[in-house]
Amino acid sequence: MAAFDIVTIRLFLAIARAGSIGEAARREHIAASAVSRRISDLEAALKVQLLRRVPHGVELTAEGRMMAAHGERLLSVIQDMTRDFRPYAEGERGEVYLAAVTSALNTGVPEALRTFREAHPEVTVHVQELYSREAVEAVTEGRVDFAVVADTAHRGSRLHAVPFCEDPIWVVTPLDHPLLAGRKPGEGVSIAEAAGYDVISLHQGGAIDELISAGCREAGVTLSSVIHVSRFGSLRRMVEAGLGIGFLRHSSIERYLEVMAIQAAPISDAWAARSLDIISTGRDHMPPAARRLHDFLADQGRGA
Repeated sequence: MAAFDIVTIRLFLAIARAGSIGEAARREHIAASAVSRRISDLEAALKVQLLRRVPHGVELTAEGRMMAAHGERLLSVIQDMTRDFRPYAEGERGEVYLAAVTSALNTGVPEALRTFREAHPEVTVHVQELYSREAVEAVTEGRVDFAVVADTAHRGSRLHAVPFCEDPIWVVTPLDHPLLAGRKPGEGVSIAEAAGYDVISLHQGGAIDELISAGCREAGVTLSSVIHVSRFGSLRRMVEAGLGIGFLRHSSIERYLEVMAIQAAPISDAWAARSLDIISTGRDHMPPAARRLHDFLADQGRGA
């Protein structure tokens, strides 16, 4: 047994206050024999006598009074430490490491973070913008607490996932493009119809690229990719310039329809109904602050 463990110090102080080993044992809900053994071990470790037996119990020796003074200070420090760590344990203070794909940062994630920060100002959130595959790797390797990614990105993994929001695939075209001519706002377009036009495609291997490729195989069509870009903003500008049509998640198009010379429509094929998910190795593996933010984002998604 360690001579200076907190339990022993607390028991010694209980004896000092009660003036009796038996009474201290009763108050601390422990056998008197166990208390005596701990005090004997403590005296042996310090090589001093801490208690003197008197007719009605025990009293402190000079060394015992010194031990009591040190003990009170130690317990006070521990109480201060416990109090200081409590906000971290309750998730009210701490740091959270979050990865998010660009589509997530174009949806309600920033607004949700603002609301969360207003309620929990002592939680610092570190956000990394990553491709879906990179975000999955970051979660798996423990470099981030959790991530918001495309729903297709974590297929085949053992990661836990909860939905954040719907984010379907849309086609984006220049204004007055024949693909959308005569269509009502929000009317769907099939991938087969879109395949008849030049396409600005995103980087190969990305979540959207894989979805489009799989959709084309399913429909038995091939796209004519004239330009490849790596960023959503580049794709929008190429489309606006009239170089072709493109495919993006709705979140990456919606806010630009009023400020750019582009138009858009949902892809009507079933595979285009996509979502963004919150992925992690499990809530129990997260620090309290990360768990609190994870649950907050999940609730935001359920309420969307």
